[in-house]
Amino acid sequence: MSETLPLPGTVKAERRCPYDPPEDHRRLRDAGELGKLELPGGLVMWFLTKHDDIRAMLADSRFSGSRVPFPAMSMEIPAGFFFSMDPPDHTRYRRTLTAEFSVRGARELTGRIERLADQHLDAMEAMGTSADLVAAYANPVPAMVISEILGVPYTYHQKFDHEVRTLRENGGDDQAVGAMATAWWDEMRGFVRAKRAEPADDMISRLLHSEVEGGALTDEEVVGIAMTIIFAGHEPVENLIGLGMLALFEDPEQLTRLRENPDLLDDAVEEFLRYFPVNNFGTVRTATEDAVINGHPIAKGEMVAGLVSTANRDPERFADPDRLALDRPHASHLAFGHGVHQCLGQQLARVELKVLLERLLARFPGLRLAVAPKEIRYRENTSFYGVHELPVTWAAE
Repeated sequence: MSETLPLPGTVKAERRCPYDPPEDHRRLRDAGELGKLELPGGLVMWFLTKHDDIRAMLADSRFSGSRVPFPAMSMEIPAGFFFSMDPPDHTRYRRTLTAEFSVRGARELTGRIERLADQHLDAMEAMGTSADLVAAYANPVPAMVISEILGVPYTYHQKFDHEVRTLRENGGDDQAVGAMATAWWDEMRGFVRAKRAEPADDMISRLLHSEVEGGALTDEEVVGIAMTIIFAGHEPVENLIGLGMLALFEDPEQLTRLRENPDLLDDAVEEFLRYFPVNNFGTVRTATEDAVINGHPIAKGEMVAGLVSTANRDPERFADPDRLALDRPHASHLAFGHGVHQCLGQQLARVELKVLLERLLARFPGLRLAVAPKEIRYRENTSFYGVHELPVTWAAE
């Protein structure tokens, strides 16, 4: 049995609380059903909501990430844009980045992330006794990290981020999305050409001037890789900091416990990843042949969205799943996906989350929400769910 759902982002999702997945998604999961969405042009999309079903789909090579239609990509998938590719092309590009995003590589970036975090906390403190935590800290720090890793100006990332948010909030059409994407690609081509001529100590330069499997990377391939990282970059970290701190402000006991016990930070990061539903629309794949998921037939050509937010609250996988438990034992959440497309930057995201939380809690021990929780605005119609802003205040020293 299935239930027809509205197109994600077309209506405000009903949630029991702002930290929960949408109620219609939870209802499908609890009933063990698949949701169905009929898209323009006769396309069909099925929604998976249970942890084991989504994990199985993401590990199944019959479900392709390269055959998902993107309005901004009405042309062929750009060279190097491996987010939308399947093996073997996807494998080749990922392998070129293994060292850059390894556990060791992420840890080696800790000092750089700490420096950026401290600079922004200094700026917050200099502002007085109040700030928007998103604009002052949660957004710029991870965006700057990505910019520095790639070797592109932060102003480019700022402009990109602003245009994406504006387009989403104003419901831009396919033509506007395509024109904007073309402009972004053209500007990145300029950065790559400059790195080809004068390499520096950054990822783009290393990709351009290193030997890789299958031959040296072209400029266009490096442009595509860089744009993949920009697209996937910083928003999940930003939104987890925003939602996480809001939840802690509403639960002072847990906030105090985390502040006084830094050893909890690693477990708290994993619980943030599991608990907060930042992946708004799920992970989408297209069936390349007929398949069956949990007894339900999926026809060749139909799309399937794995709703990670409900999977990470699946009571069959997690005890007391709707409780934020900062000391919860590590479990196999799906915040970073699963299978060959599992998030390349997951170790970097973990380091960023830990550093940003640790530095913030230590710098402002009296930090608190500056407005009533009901005044917070949420990002409902974007790929990543979070808060638009988070006004905070603290006592002057």
